[in-house]
Amino acid sequence: MADLAKYLPLSRRPAGDESGANSNWSGHLTATLTATADLLDGLAAEQWEAPSLCAEWRVRDVAGHIVWRLGSSSRDLVRTAARAYLGHFVNPNRAIDVVSRAAAEAAPADLVARIRQIAADKAAGRGRCGIIELTEAVVHGYDIARPLGLSLMLAPTASGAVALRRSLIAPTGIKAVLHGRTLVATDADWSVGRGPALPGTAEEIVLFLFNRGPLPASPLPAASPPPAKPQ
Repeated sequence: MADLAKYLPLSRRPAGDESGANSNWSGHLTATLTATADLLDGLAAEQWEAPSLCAEWRVRDVAGHIVWRLGSSSRDLVRTAARAYLGHFVNPNRAIDVVSRAAAEAAPADLVARIRQIAADKAAGRGRCGIIELTEAVVHGYDIARPLGLSLMLAPTASGAVALRRSLIAPTGIKAVLHGRTLVATDADWSVGRGPALPGTAEEIVLFLFNRGPLPASPLPAASPPPAKPQ
């Protein structure tokens, strides 16, 4: 299995040489955003209006959120969220909902073009390119693809790093699962947790870790051959 911990500073790997730890995920962020833009570019009009895995958000709302969350400068991110929040909502998540839906009102072609531009900016090292931004891109990419029955092909290092970070900060219920089972990504060469192996795809595991899907099902035991008939 790939040792994804070596890419993350302050992970729970044994102490040692930290020179390989890196907080810049611009390459994988660029690739993930590009893959998401390619997927969106092929959608029919009705698919843009289809439900995503984000509660009460359509596919286009998730795309709008990606544009706002990953395409805004840190100052604009705070400013737009604060403007929507102050004096309007008790829950700050409602402000995020408002600004994401507002961004989502752009035409699909414009949303795709904007995500491609954000990917180009990340490739050039502009803006935030950390593990938080990679998490946003990976999880929301799956939020779009999964309910549409489409595949979003992501690099194993990208999905694995997101899964590893989530495993360190996950809610108690998910941590309890990870304390008793090792979730093994059969298509990505990484695993998280400890205990007996429970295989699943990288997408299935990431979606479970982020409360978007069920725990991957345990494989059925191999059927025993029928007893030989007496001769």
